[in-house]
Amino acid sequence: MAEPRGKRPREIESDTEEPTPFHGMPRVQWFPGHIAKATKILQEQVKLVDMVLELVDARLPYSSRFPRTRELIGDRPRALILNKRDLSDPILTDAWIARYREEGVPVVAVDSRSGQGFSALNQVIAAQGKKVQERMAARGRLPRAVRLMIVGMPNVGKSSLINRLVRTSKARTGDRPGVTRGTHWIRISKDLELLDTPGIIPPKLDDPRVALRIAMVGSVSTESYDALEVARWSFPLLDLTASSVLAPWGHPATLETFARKRGMLLPGDRPDLGRASRTWLADLRTGALGPFTLDLPGQAELEIPSPT
Repeated sequence: MAEPRGKRPREIESDTEEPTPFHGMPRVQWFPGHIAKATKILQEQVKLVDMVLELVDARLPYSSRFPRTRELIGDRPRALILNKRDLSDPILTDAWIARYREEGVPVVAVDSRSGQGFSALNQVIAAQGKKVQERMAARGRLPRAVRLMIVGMPNVGKSSLINRLVRTSKARTGDRPGVTRGTHWIRISKDLELLDTPGIIPPKLDDPRVALRIAMVGSVSTESYDALEVARWSFPLLDLTASSVLAPWGHPATLETFARKRGMLLPGDRPDLGRASRTWLADLRTGALGPFTLDLPGQAELEIPSPT
């Protein structure tokens, strides 16, 4: 499958940009105050570390990135980790890896549950850690373990990644001089320590196209969106990005055809759309409907037609 052509994803310069109106699309409730608080905490945490792993959902290699990550990380060595690769389209995952590597971003795809991809991840961490050690040596500083943290939006698998990295080695180094009191570190090896609190990057939800994708994979609270509307709009988006997921559910596939094929009916032979929407989203997120990727390289800002 050839990489889809089109423009490169637009870099969002500021979290104060005016959102573009998309009439009819479902909205996900978001709270600027919460985003500001999470960003402030992350800024303080990043000061404690030498290197950052940015973790994103492999199904959303563009939409699950925080636009200000580069600004928050500064010039620290970093790497981009596409987690949940087992749930994503492998061809599109490879295409995104190629795109980010073209841009000079160290990137690797992993599955934190099975450990797939962790050999490559350890190589990336070692290479970036070497840059940290070289910087310390150039500044005349005594060698020490490289301090690492993992950042990402909710539900991208930060805790699973941390657990897989540390495995059975969960000895904390505890409070140390020069490090904020109460901050704990886990020694992964003699040369690497991990801040044991994942950095929470808030999702940017004022673009409904991004919000729809994030809601579809379950990275926001179910109370913050209308499941029926998200499920309905998922069909035209999947038709553009992962049509194979829709193939078993009729042509054109809709929430109504899914409900009927699954026998979710109300009296009068009416489709039970409430039950169908919950089932559809649950099956989509667990991979029961097949792997998919919602962001296309070069076309991450696709216009999504209204559901039929």
